[in-house]
Amino acid sequence: MFDSLSRVLLFFSFVGLGIVLVRLGRLKSEGLDGLSAYFYWLGFPAYLIHAFSHTAPLTLTSVKWLGVYGLGFLITGLLCFLTVRKLEGTTGDASGVGMAAFISNSAFLGLPIATGLFGAGVRDIGPVFFIADFLILFFIGCAALSMAGGKGTGFALKQTARNPTVIGSLTGLAILFSGITLPPMLDQALNIMGQSSVPVALVALGGMLGLMPASKLLSLNRLNSIAVVGKLLLAPALIALLMWAFGAPPLVLKTAVLLSACPTAVSVFIQARMYGLWYEGAAISIAQSTLLSLLTLSGLAIVLTAF
Repeated sequence: MFDSLSRVLLFFSFVGLGIVLVRLGRLKSEGLDGLSAYFYWLGFPAYLIHAFSHTAPLTLTSVKWLGVYGLGFLITGLLCFLTVRKLEGTTGDASGVGMAAFISNSAFLGLPIATGLFGAGVRDIGPVFFIADFLILFFIGCAALSMAGGKGTGFALKQTARNPTVIGSLTGLAILFSGITLPPMLDQALNIMGQSSVPVALVALGGMLGLMPASKLLSLNRLNSIAVVGKLLLAPALIALLMWAFGAPPLVLKTAVLLSACPTAVSVFIQARMYGLWYEGAAISIAQSTLLSLLTLSGLAIVLTAF
């Protein structure tokens, strides 16, 4: 429980730094664009290349659990999308809400917590789920945002295929499947850049939040509530049910559920800002889901370690 709490508080401390810098006038809108560009083009792709190139080789069994995990998130995202459209929200709003409900902060928050709770075996399982998070689901979410922006399906798919996050994921998987070992200097450089992307993205998020009135950040509205409930409650419940139904081993089930219960990833805000769709809502959803995860993740950790 305390491990979950400390990691979430660390996550929020970087967001707080971004808020302070903006409020002091030391970080302006142009600076936020620069931080977002670094994360988008360099930091996060480097993280994914390094992470995927060091993942244990995939097996048919691990691909099966990856598929079940992804299915649970797809159902979650679709339900949130349809709910927003039913409430007469725009396609852009619905796409943003759906993406916020199925892209987890699994790499930077979930994996360390799961490893601390369930043991070192998580390090062989967790990165497999990143393929769903940061390649399959991310691709679908970005394509939906692109199409919501008025682009045709073909253009949206081409644009998404050029996305640095998708390219980074595919590059890392290509290295994994080919069996190539990166030169130590290149591997270290990718690791350094990848690790640096975490605080950069969080400070950028904090800066965006700092530009917004506090009353707006703490306010409840239907779209943000749908995204947060979908991410923190609906997704882990569906994934737990599906993993149980397909007979997942206990460690796989626990890891998948805990990763799925993590708050919305900062990359959703970065992508929404790049596409100019629902990015303020994405920032609020990330902040609110992270704050609430202090309670939900800690409670879930207690439940999962009891079985």
